Amino acid sequence: VALIVIDEIHLLGADRGPILEVIVSRMRYISSRTNNPVRIVGLSTALANARDLGDWLGIENEGLFNFRPSVRPVPLECHIQGYPGKFYCPRMMTMNKPTYAAIRTHSPLKPALIFVSSRRQTRLTAMDLIAYAAADERPDGFVHMTPEELSIHVARVKDPALKHCL
Repeated sequence: VALIVIDEIHLLGADRGPILEVIVSRMRYISSRTNNPVRIVGLSTALANARDLGDWLGIENEGLFNFRPSVRPVPLECHIQGYPGKFYCPRMMTMNKPTYAAIRTHSPLKPALIFVSSRRQTRLTAMDLIAYAAADERPDGFVHMTPEELSIHVARVKDPALKHCL
């Protein structure tokens, strides 16, 4: 392992904190014993104690980047839509068509981020969005590369579900 990416590292003090501590400590120990460097990338909101966290992770000053909340090189638009429903799976299925419509309305040519709660739901949502794009006669509406470039990337993918989506 040469790279570890930890999302929401600011939650180190929360429920999963001890797990993160063990993982990071173990990886740093293994790295020191094998002389194979491990790069750690911690993603977070802006932190008041970034230097302390960087010291614990073994990050030098030049490798620590902590941006103020006001710093945003790319303007961010946020569109939130709520959906009623008591049961998770039916509610998630009803959200996909409006999600596709929101992408077409608010971000037809730019990347969009959709948050779902699991890997399985990510696959299901992706497949639904692809199906809606195909129904709109835009089957490659989310692909921003030539078919040749895409085939090069698809050939390297091992996961069958991801390969199918691509």
